[in-house]
Amino acid sequence: MNTSRSESLGQRIRNSAGKLASGERAVADYLQRHPEEAAISSAAKLGEATGTSDATVIRTARKLGFEGLGDLKRSLVDHLARRRDPAQVLDDRVRRLRTAEHGVLQPVIDAGLALLSEVPALIDSVEWSRTVAALRDAEHVWTYGIGPSAAVADHLALSLRRAGKAADAWTATGFRLADELLRLHASHAVVVVAPLRVFREIGIVLDHAHRTGASSVLLTEAIDEAGETEADIVLPLPDSTEGAANELIAPLTILHALVLELVATERTAAVEHYQRLNALRTEIAGTNLDISRLPEL
Repeated sequence: MNTSRSESLGQRIRNSAGKLASGERAVADYLQRHPEEAAISSAAKLGEATGTSDATVIRTARKLGFEGLGDLKRSLVDHLARRRDPAQVLDDRVRRLRTAEHGVLQPVIDAGLALLSEVPALIDSVEWSRTVAALRDAEHVWTYGIGPSAAVADHLALSLRRAGKAADAWTATGFRLADELLRLHASHAVVVVAPLRVFREIGIVLDHAHRTGASSVLLTEAIDEAGETEADIVLPLPDSTEGAANELIAPLTILHALVLELVATERTAAVEHYQRLNALRTEIAGTNLDISRLPEL
């Protein structure tokens, strides 16, 4: 029952979802959430970690289309190496594309929808509530991202400010980041966006937040690396390296939902804040750009 070598672990798990017993599903979930630990663990250790047995672990590997545990572990090592190599991620995404009527547009959209469909099962409701509370109670929210993730961090800060929450984005690296970190206080919260890698600067931001007493939230699919940080809350992202979907789709969607959740808790104040924003826009533009007159019916 060998599956094609080109299929990722996530694809194998989705394809075998209806065939996995509860214990096997627990093993599969652990493999997705802790690939680095699984790659170096024995069948007995994996059985202990998942509350199952070594026989269940081996049976799960075979049901997922691997020849055995060794084949599964080699696949995990390849997966971890690929996530750390942006060029390889890009090459894999293009290689897996199947051109449709409108080129690659539909396959990319399909990949994005499939990626987002995994989010509800990954985000624990308790951790989500803790995240909402941390940001709601924070005097100021700082957001941080490196490279493309910086744009997501900046967008989150802007969305929070428009909803009436004091927020700013950090995008600096190197020595400039030290100046930014001096602005953090115990009454603040930090949201870090790190889809593929938890870089050194990200670890330093989270460690500093922990020492300062500020709340911290990390969004990443590198769960193994997240465990080495001092993040208070980790929101897992689905594995984006296995398909054509961009790694920023999931965090952008999750953070948008988070802003709406915060707005829902302070709806009246948020709407009033947006009304003041519209008033200032009108004053600047000299005309009402946001509320046009509708034709009479």
